[in-house]
Amino acid sequence: MREPDKQAVRRKVVGLLLRHVRLRAGRNQSELAAALHVSKHRYAQYEQGQGEISLPELELVAELCGVSLSYFFDDKSEVADEGAESPCQIAPRLQRKIMGALLRQARQRAGKSQKECAAALGVSTRLIAQFESGDKEIPALELASLAAFLGVRADYFAVYPEQA
Repeated sequence: MREPDKQAVRRKVVGLLLRHVRLRAGRNQSELAAALHVSKHRYAQYEQGQGEISLPELELVAELCGVSLSYFFDDKSEVADEGAESPCQIAPRLQRKIMGALLRQARQRAGKSQKECAAALGVSTRLIAQFESGDKEIPALELASLAAFLGVRADYFAVYPEQA
C-alpha cells in the first residue's frame, strides 16, 4: 500500500469516528462546522474521509462531543452505525494491509528480496509475499526479527504511532 493509500485509509477511519461521536452527542454537521470555522461542506468531507482534519480541530470536536482525543487513535473505539462496518471490524484488515506496505517499503529500502527475508526467518517466500500484501497477519516475533534484519525499529511498523 502506497503512502497516499495509507493516509486515505486513516482519514476514512477518523471520518467514521467523527460521524459516530457527532451523532452520539446529538449534534449536527452545521454546529461542528461553525465551531471549527469551516464550511458545512468541508466538515462533511472530514466525515467522509475526503478531507484532512487538523489536530486542533480534532481536539475541539472531541471536547464538544464529550470524548477524549485518544478515542480517535484507539483501535478499540467502538462504533455502532447501521449499514456501515465499524472501524473495529475493519481495523484488523486495514492494519494488516498497512503493515504489509510498511514491510515491503522497509525491505525495498534495505535492498533485500522477499527470498532473503524468508531465509532470515526460516519461512517460505510465499509467506513473506502474504505478509506484504496484508493477506496474513505478521506474528510479533517474526515482525521483530524482520525489523532487525531490515535495519529498522519494530515500532516502524506501528499503524497508530504513539503520541508524544
